[in-house]
Amino acid sequence: MSELPVQPKGYKITRFNLVAADKYDPKQKVDEAEIADGALIDLRKVCSGWNYIESIDSPSVRMEIAIYDTVDLISSLSGNELIQLTIETDSAPGASLEIEQRIFKIGNIIKSERAVAYMIFTVSPETINNETNKVFKSFKGNIGSAHVKTLVDEKLMSAGKEYSYEPSKGNFNFIATTWRPYDCIGYISDKIVSSVTNTAGYMFFENSKGYYFHTIDWLCSDRNPTKAKPVKYTYEQANVGESTFNAFKIEQIIFPDRGNHLEKLRSGTYSNTVIGIKAPSLTSGNLPEEGSSESDSDSPGDQKSASGSIEPPMHMGLDKVFGVANKAGGLLNDQFPYPKVPDIYFDETRPSRTKIRALPGMKNSAHASDSTGSAGNMDYDTVWASAYSFSRWQLLKAISLDITVPGNVGLFVGQIIQLKIPASTKSEERTMEDPVYSGLYLITGLTHEYTPEGVTTILNLSKDSITTPS
Repeated sequence: MSELPVQPKGYKITRFNLVAADKYDPKQKVDEAEIADGALIDLRKVCSGWNYIESIDSPSVRMEIAIYDTVDLISSLSGNELIQLTIETDSAPGASLEIEQRIFKIGNIIKSERAVAYMIFTVSPETINNETNKVFKSFKGNIGSAHVKTLVDEKLMSAGKEYSYEPSKGNFNFIATTWRPYDCIGYISDKIVSSVTNTAGYMFFENSKGYYFHTIDWLCSDRNPTKAKPVKYTYEQANVGESTFNAFKIEQIIFPDRGNHLEKLRSGTYSNTVIGIKAPSLTSGNLPEEGSSESDSDSPGDQKSASGSIEPPMHMGLDKVFGVANKAGGLLNDQFPYPKVPDIYFDETRPSRTKIRALPGMKNSAHASDSTGSAGNMDYDTVWASAYSFSRWQLLKAISLDITVPGNVGLFVGQIIQLKIPASTKSEERTMEDPVYSGLYLITGLTHEYTPEGVTTILNLSKDSITTPS
């Protein structure tokens, strides 16, 4: 193991610039912005701290930057400038965090006699494009994940990052009527089924590496390359033993509530049902045949009324979802996380929440010979994916922890890490690992907190299963 410094919160900032002038064009790729000569302002001397934030349920990383301004920088800010930051931390030798964001708000302004303190809030440039490049288009004849890629490339105008799209199956048709690209992607996410895992539950998020569109089962499975050799963090007394391990010791753990069955029953975590309702759909008597027009006859005998239909209820108890995820190879550990919860809570005849989804039906019909618009899977997939997506998200959050560790810019949302947390009791004078809170976790949220004294990383962790006691 390579030697790490004794102080694991050490860091090195090699770039921290405010780009005071650039030619922003929402029709250009985000990495093509032209920076004017002399437009770079070094922020290292006026920044008193910042937070860098990622989340698995957010399509954009963001920053909160605290400025103590003694040079009247604020008078030159308009609120759309670029922020460029490159930082390395001692806990992750060879790794660096490179950030390029746009300012969207300047707030919390406090003026004093000789300085102004304020906060700068930033997001990825793609998020600015999300507000300016609206979508008015009919999407058809392709799989849902391909539509997501099109939106990222042609509307968010993203470039220069990593992109990973898990392919879905079956054509997905919809019409976007002046929607934001993020809204389009959100609409698609819980209505499609993966061709890789054969399950639903897609997440679209950005981390320090790029954009990802994957199912939870993919993220928790061996398909996620970080599962093979997960970073390991241990909860034990700091500065004990070899200093090389200090960088991977947990400083603080915030444990979740124990139980809270009432909240889980109300939210439908244990058991939920989805009913799909197809709006009155055109029958063959109302659909024009290919190459012909509709009949203008007023005779009741020549007309057929429109009809609706109901897709059979789709039940998703959490125990059933666990089995589906296990079959897909999509579990972090190996045991059901609620072994002591009464079976009746998972009973499909007692769903604690029922959801109703409007189905695409025949809205994409062009004529009677193609009544589904070449997307015959959409009705069933919409119901199944809706039921599974909600329950799979609840299963992922079965056990959640927030831990504080020495700053590590090599970590990112969507990564799998391993925790070693000692149990409260010992066996034969040997400390055992806690089977509930030890094991593999998925990073679902991350915050790097910077101050001139050092960098700290706060990880929001979740897991869908527990480990078998050894």
